[in-house]
Amino acid sequence: MKVLFSVDIEGISGVVSVKHGAMDSKEYEDARMRMTGEANAAALGAYDGDAKQVFVTDGHGKMRNIKIEDMDERVELFYGRPKILSQMEGLDQGIDKVGYVGYHSSAHSLGTLAHTYSGAVVDKLMIGDRMVGEFAMNSFLAGEYDIPVFFISGDKEAVREAKDLYPDIPHVITKIPTGRYSARCRHPEVVKKEIRETVAASVKEGGKVIRTDETAFSMFFKDAGKLDNLELLPEVERVGPKEFIVDIGDYEANYKLFRACTMLATVVSQD
Repeated sequence: MKVLFSVDIEGISGVVSVKHGAMDSKEYEDARMRMTGEANAAALGAYDGDAKQVFVTDGHGKMRNIKIEDMDERVELFYGRPKILSQMEGLDQGIDKVGYVGYHSSAHSLGTLAHTYSGAVVDKLMIGDRMVGEFAMNSFLAGEYDIPVFFISGDKEAVREAKDLYPDIPHVITKIPTGRYSARCRHPEVVKKEIRETVAASVKEGGKVIRTDETAFSMFFKDAGKLDNLELLPEVERVGPKEFIVDIGDYEANYKLFRACTMLATVVSQD
Protein backbone atom coordinates (compact mmCIF):
# COMPACT_ATOMS: atom_id res chain seq x y z
CA MET A 1 0.00 0.00 0.00
CA LYS A 2 1.29 3.44 -1.02
CA VAL A 3 0.16 6.43 1.03
CA LEU A 4 0.48 10.14 0.26
CA PHE A 5 0.26 12.87 2.89
CA SER A 6 -0.32 16.47 1.84
CA VAL A 7 1.08 18.72 4.55
CA ASP A 8 0.43 22.40 5.24
CA ILE A 9 1.59 24.59 8.11
CA GLU A 10 -1.36 26.76 9.19
CA GLY A 11 -3.20 23.84 10.81
CA ILE A 12 -0.21 22.70 12.86
CA SER A 13 -0.52 23.07 16.65
CA GLY A 14 1.17 26.22 17.89
CA VAL A 15 0.99 27.99 14.53
CA VAL A 16 -1.16 31.11 14.85
CA SER A 17 0.66 33.93 13.05
CA VAL A 18 1.60 34.65 9.46
CA LYS A 19 5.14 35.01 10.82
CA HIS A 20 5.13 31.32 11.67
CA GLY A 21 4.82 30.51 7.97
CA ALA A 22 7.19 33.18 6.64
CA MET A 23 10.71 31.97 5.90
CA ASP A 24 12.28 35.32 6.77
CA SER A 25 10.73 35.41 10.24
CA LYS A 26 12.53 34.52 13.46
CA GLU A 27 9.48 32.46 14.47
CA TYR A 28 9.57 30.31 11.34
CA GLU A 29 12.07 27.70 12.56
CA ASP A 30 9.88 26.71 15.49
CA ALA A 31 6.85 26.37 13.21
CA ARG A 32 8.62 24.25 10.60
CA MET A 33 9.95 22.01 13.39
CA ARG A 34 6.36 21.42 14.57
CA MET A 35 5.22 20.87 10.98
CA THR A 36 7.95 18.29 10.46
CA GLY A 37 7.01 16.54 13.69
CA GLU A 38 3.34 16.19 12.77
CA ALA A 39 4.18 15.07 9.23
CA ASN A 40 6.56 12.45 10.57
CA ALA A 41 3.97 11.23 13.09
CA ALA A 42 1.54 10.66 10.22
CA ALA A 43 4.18 8.78 8.23
CA LEU A 44 5.06 6.57 11.21
CA GLY A 45 1.38 5.85 11.74
CA ALA A 46 1.02 4.77 8.13
CA TYR A 47 3.95 2.39 8.51
CA ASP A 48 2.46 1.09 11.77
CA GLY A 49 -0.69 0.38 9.73
CA ASP A 50 1.28 -1.71 7.22
CA ALA A 51 1.86 0.87 4.50
CA LYS A 52 4.76 -0.21 2.31
CA GLN A 53 5.65 3.23 0.96
CA VAL A 54 4.90 6.72 2.26
CA PHE A 55 5.19 9.93 0.26
CA VAL A 56 4.91 13.37 1.81
CA THR A 57 4.21 16.53 -0.17
CA ASP A 58 5.32 19.81 1.37
CA GLY A 59 2.35 22.03 0.53
CA HIS A 60 3.06 25.36 2.19
CA GLY A 61 4.32 28.54 0.56
CA LYS A 62 7.56 27.88 -1.30
CA MET A 63 7.11 24.20 -0.42
CA ARG A 64 10.48 23.68 1.21
CA ASN A 65 9.60 23.76 4.90
CA ILE A 66 9.79 20.19 6.20
CA LYS A 67 13.20 19.20 7.55
CA ILE A 68 13.86 16.00 5.64
CA GLU A 69 16.65 14.87 7.98
CA ASP A 70 14.11 14.77 10.83
CA MET A 71 11.71 12.53 8.90
CA ASP A 72 11.73 8.75 9.08
CA GLU A 73 14.35 7.55 6.62
CA ARG A 74 11.80 5.47 4.68
CA VAL A 75 9.77 8.55 3.70
CA GLU A 76 10.13 10.18 0.27
CA LEU A 77 9.45 13.91 0.18
CA PHE A 78 8.11 16.01 -2.68
CA TYR A 79 9.91 19.26 -2.00
CA GLY A 80 10.14 22.70 -3.59
CA ARG A 81 8.16 24.25 -6.41
CA PRO A 82 6.74 24.39 -8.94
CA LYS A 83 4.82 21.17 -8.49
CA ILE A 84 2.45 20.30 -11.32
CA LEU A 85 -0.16 18.97 -8.88
CA SER A 86 0.79 21.47 -6.17
CA GLN A 87 -0.27 20.23 -2.72
CA MET A 88 -1.20 16.89 -4.28
CA GLU A 89 2.10 16.20 -6.01
CA GLY A 90 2.68 12.45 -6.13
CA LEU A 91 -0.98 11.60 -6.72
CA ASP A 92 0.00 9.99 -10.02
CA GLN A 93 2.54 7.63 -8.41
CA GLY A 94 0.17 4.69 -7.93
CA ILE A 95 -1.09 6.03 -4.60
CA ASP A 96 -3.68 3.96 -2.73
CA LYS A 97 -4.76 6.45 -0.05
CA VAL A 98 -4.42 10.15 0.75
CA GLY A 99 -4.22 11.93 4.10
CA TYR A 100 -3.90 15.57 5.12
CA VAL A 101 -1.76 17.03 7.89
CA GLY A 102 -1.77 20.60 9.24
CA TYR A 103 -4.74 21.73 7.15
CA HIS A 104 -6.61 24.98 7.71
CA SER A 105 -10.14 26.07 6.82
CA SER A 106 -11.29 28.07 3.83
CA ALA A 107 -11.50 31.82 3.34
CA HIS A 108 -14.63 33.31 4.94
CA SER A 109 -14.50 30.73 7.73
CA LEU A 110 -13.64 31.36 11.38
CA GLY A 111 -10.50 29.23 11.37
CA THR A 112 -7.07 30.33 12.53
CA LEU A 113 -5.15 31.73 9.52
CA ALA A 114 -8.08 30.74 7.29
CA HIS A 115 -7.62 31.26 3.55
CA THR A 116 -8.02 29.44 0.26
CA TYR A 117 -4.85 28.48 -1.59
CA SER A 118 -3.39 31.97 -1.81
CA GLY A 119 -4.34 34.32 0.98
CA ALA A 120 -2.78 37.24 -0.87
CA VAL A 121 -4.88 36.73 -4.00
CA VAL A 122 -7.99 34.61 -3.48
CA ASP A 123 -11.03 36.03 -1.69
CA LYS A 124 -13.04 32.82 -2.12
CA LEU A 125 -13.39 29.87 -4.47
CA MET A 126 -16.63 28.23 -5.55
CA ILE A 127 -16.90 24.85 -7.23
CA GLY A 128 -20.49 24.64 -8.38
CA ASP A 129 -22.54 26.19 -5.57
CA ARG A 130 -20.10 25.08 -2.85
CA MET A 131 -17.55 27.43 -1.32
CA VAL A 132 -14.46 25.28 -0.96
CA GLY A 133 -11.12 25.27 0.79
CA GLU A 134 -8.04 23.24 0.11
CA PHE A 135 -9.44 20.04 1.61
CA ALA A 136 -12.35 19.95 -0.83
CA MET A 137 -10.36 21.22 -3.79
CA ASN A 138 -7.63 18.61 -3.28
CA SER A 139 -9.99 15.77 -2.38
CA PHE A 140 -11.94 16.30 -5.59
CA LEU A 141 -8.65 15.98 -7.45
CA ALA A 142 -7.90 12.72 -5.63
CA GLY A 143 -11.36 11.59 -6.66
CA GLU A 144 -10.40 12.05 -10.30
CA TYR A 145 -7.78 9.34 -9.65
CA ASP A 146 -10.25 7.17 -7.68
CA ILE A 147 -8.05 7.54 -4.60
CA PRO A 148 -9.79 7.52 -1.20
CA VAL A 149 -9.15 10.07 1.52
CA PHE A 150 -8.65 8.50 4.95
CA PHE A 151 -7.40 11.14 7.42
CA ILE A 152 -7.11 14.83 8.26
CA SER A 153 -5.46 16.80 11.05
CA GLY A 154 -5.84 20.53 11.52
CA ASP A 155 -7.77 23.10 13.47
CA LYS A 156 -11.38 22.49 14.48
CA GLU A 157 -12.76 24.52 11.57
CA ALA A 158 -10.73 22.56 9.02
CA VAL A 159 -12.06 19.30 10.45
CA ARG A 160 -15.62 20.68 10.40
CA GLU A 161 -15.30 21.49 6.71
CA ALA A 162 -13.87 18.05 5.99
CA LYS A 163 -16.84 16.46 7.74
CA ASP A 164 -19.20 18.29 5.39
CA LEU A 165 -17.87 16.00 2.64
CA TYR A 166 -16.91 12.97 4.72
CA PRO A 167 -18.85 12.92 8.02
CA ASP A 168 -16.92 10.00 9.51
CA ILE A 169 -13.44 11.03 8.45
CA PRO A 170 -10.79 9.93 10.96
CA HIS A 171 -9.23 13.09 12.31
CA VAL A 172 -7.11 14.83 14.93
CA ILE A 173 -7.94 18.36 16.04
CA THR A 174 -4.69 20.21 16.70
CA LYS A 175 -6.18 23.43 18.08
CA ILE A 176 -9.44 25.30 18.55
CA PRO A 177 -9.56 28.73 16.89
CA THR A 178 -10.25 31.66 19.19
CA GLY A 179 -9.57 34.27 16.50
CA ARG A 180 -7.90 34.65 13.15
CA TYR A 181 -4.50 34.93 14.80
CA SER A 182 -5.11 32.94 17.98
CA ALA A 183 -6.09 29.46 19.06
CA ARG A 184 -6.33 27.13 22.03
CA CYS A 185 -3.42 24.86 21.08
CA ARG A 186 -2.84 21.30 22.21
CA HIS A 187 0.65 20.18 23.25
CA PRO A 188 2.67 19.06 20.20
CA GLU A 189 3.63 15.74 21.80
CA VAL A 190 -0.02 14.91 22.50
CA VAL A 191 -0.97 15.87 18.94
CA LYS A 192 1.80 13.77 17.41
CA LYS A 193 0.80 10.74 19.50
CA GLU A 194 -2.84 11.05 18.43
CA ILE A 195 -1.90 11.54 14.77
CA ARG A 196 0.27 8.43 14.77
CA GLU A 197 -2.37 6.31 16.51
CA THR A 198 -5.28 7.57 14.41
CA VAL A 199 -3.43 7.13 11.12
CA ALA A 200 -2.29 3.61 12.10
CA ALA A 201 -5.88 2.59 12.77
CA SER A 202 -7.55 4.39 9.88
CA VAL A 203 -5.10 3.56 7.08
CA LYS A 204 -6.28 -0.04 7.30
CA GLU A 205 -9.86 1.01 6.58
CA GLY A 206 -11.23 1.89 3.18
CA GLY A 207 -11.49 5.65 3.45
CA LYS A 208 -13.77 7.49 1.04
CA VAL A 209 -13.41 8.60 -2.57
CA ILE A 210 -14.70 12.18 -2.66
CA ARG A 211 -15.98 13.27 -6.05
CA THR A 212 -17.78 16.19 -7.62
CA ASP A 213 -19.77 16.38 -10.83
CA GLU A 214 -18.85 20.05 -11.12
CA THR A 215 -15.84 21.16 -13.10
CA ALA A 216 -16.19 24.96 -13.13
CA PHE A 217 -14.04 27.03 -10.78
CA SER A 218 -15.60 30.40 -9.89
CA MET A 219 -12.76 32.51 -8.55
CA PHE A 220 -13.33 35.65 -6.50
CA PHE A 221 -10.02 37.50 -6.18
CA LYS A 222 -9.04 40.44 -4.00
CA ASP A 223 -7.50 42.94 -6.41
CA ALA A 224 -9.30 43.82 -9.63
CA GLY A 225 -6.27 45.68 -10.99
CA LYS A 226 -3.88 42.77 -10.83
CA LEU A 227 -6.55 40.50 -12.23
CA ASP A 228 -6.54 42.34 -15.53
CA ASN A 229 -3.67 39.98 -16.39
CA LEU A 230 -6.02 37.01 -16.34
CA GLU A 231 -7.80 38.28 -19.44
CA LEU A 232 -4.72 37.19 -21.38
CA LEU A 233 -5.93 33.61 -20.96
CA PRO A 234 -8.64 32.62 -23.47
CA GLU A 235 -9.89 29.86 -21.13
CA VAL A 236 -10.75 32.36 -18.41
CA GLU A 237 -14.05 34.26 -18.50
CA ARG A 238 -14.29 37.48 -16.53
CA VAL A 239 -17.82 37.91 -15.20
CA GLY A 240 -17.23 40.78 -12.79
CA PRO A 241 -14.52 43.14 -11.57
CA LYS A 242 -13.09 40.47 -9.30
CA GLU A 243 -14.81 37.29 -10.48
CA PHE A 244 -13.55 34.87 -13.11
CA ILE A 245 -14.81 31.49 -14.24
CA VAL A 246 -12.55 28.68 -15.39
CA ASP A 247 -14.25 25.75 -17.06
CA ILE A 248 -12.72 23.73 -19.87
CA GLY A 249 -14.73 20.65 -18.96
CA ASP A 250 -12.08 18.73 -17.02
CA TYR A 251 -11.57 19.02 -13.26
CA GLU A 252 -7.83 18.41 -13.23
CA ALA A 253 -7.25 20.84 -16.08
CA ASN A 254 -9.32 23.47 -14.28
CA TYR A 255 -7.38 22.82 -11.05
CA LYS A 256 -4.11 23.51 -12.85
CA LEU A 257 -5.53 26.57 -14.62
CA PHE A 258 -6.81 27.97 -11.34
CA ARG A 259 -3.30 27.68 -9.94
CA ALA A 260 -1.86 29.39 -13.03
CA CYS A 261 -4.35 32.23 -12.48
CA THR A 262 -3.22 32.74 -8.89
CA MET A 263 0.39 32.91 -10.06
CA LEU A 264 -0.42 35.36 -12.86
CA ALA A 265 -2.43 37.51 -10.48
CA THR A 266 0.66 38.10 -8.36
CA VAL A 267 2.51 39.71 -11.28
CA VAL A 268 2.58 43.47 -10.85
CA SER A 269 0.82 45.05 -13.82
CA GLN A 270 1.78 48.65 -13.02
CA ASP A 271 4.67 50.12 -11.02
